[in-house]
Amino acid sequence: MVKASKQNLAKSFKTLWVRFDADSSDQHQLFFKEHSVRNQEPEYPRNQTLFVLNVPPYATTDCLKHAFTDLCGSVRSVTFTSAKGFKTAYIVFKKESSLDKAMELSKDCVITLNGTKNLCLTGLEKWCKEYNDTICDEELMKKDIEKCIASYEKQVNSRVAKEKAVKENDEGWVTVTGGKKRGQFAPTRKESTINKVQQKEEQRKKKKELLNFYTFQIRETKKQSLAELRKKFELDKKRLQELKQKRTFKPF
Repeated sequence: MVKASKQNLAKSFKTLWVRFDADSSDQHQLFFKEHSVRNQEPEYPRNQTLFVLNVPPYATTDCLKHAFTDLCGSVRSVTFTSAKGFKTAYIVFKKESSLDKAMELSKDCVITLNGTKNLCLTGLEKWCKEYNDTICDEELMKKDIEKCIASYEKQVNSRVAKEKAVKENDEGWVTVTGGKKRGQFAPTRKESTINKVQQKEEQRKKKKELLNFYTFQIRETKKQSLAELRKKFELDKKRLQELKQKRTFKPF
């Protein structure tokens, strides 16, 4: 079964060799073919995409991009679908003719990833570069901040100048915009706005009030309400007796 699968892979894919640098005796075999499926993804266009298997872990997107650019032509993008171990790559060329050149590569062709024109960092050098890339440049950050502050101040000054501008109408009257005491850009306090603010303040105060918070307060409140109900019942009962006594008609 393993031999049959290897034979099928050899039939459907073409091969070439890849090595880390010119002094490396260890070489890995890459399997590649044109990426053409029924539901073609827009990021992997037909007749421009190369599907590559068995990419070694130390290979980076920049290394493959430079290597295939030197062999076949300009590469638009290189994408890995797996990040651990041997990887699968999609190499998208800018022109269809570059893909044709890639498909005509000899099986004895050897790609060197690390060279004078192209650096393939590994180990400690790779980790140091990844760490340094995460650190922001203070000078560039300072320039960006100063640029944003200058742009903001320009907008504020322009807005203030427009508010202070003097407008003259057709009749010759001059209208001067009044300054706001509560701040330059504070909203006007209309009656509806004031009412909303007052309602929110009242609701906030009500939430702060903790009525009948303790158990004994709840118990005393219940006792008081029961006493009031009994008192009201006795008064109603007494009033009913008085009405009966005042009745003048007594059939019995």
